[in-house]
Amino acid sequence: MSQRHSAQDATGFVIMDDAGNGLLAFGTTKPSDGVAGYATGCLFMKTDGGAGTALYCNEGSSSSANFDAVTVA
Repeated sequence: MSQRHSAQDATGFVIMDDAGNGLLAFGTTKPSDGVAGYATGCLFMKTDGGAGTALYCNEGSSSSANFDAVTVA
């Protein structure tokens, strides 16, 4: 059986890839477009977001992020 995972520091990263880029992150401020350090496909959970502003996906690259809101069709 697995156990709970929690962020161990203040970075907001929960899961990193082998290159050290974030795959799963959280916080109250969505990362700015163009920032480095988030893998393509990284999910960011905005902990104070609401409908349409709570979950984002990096559709850019690890060197230049482009976080767009994940919406339900």
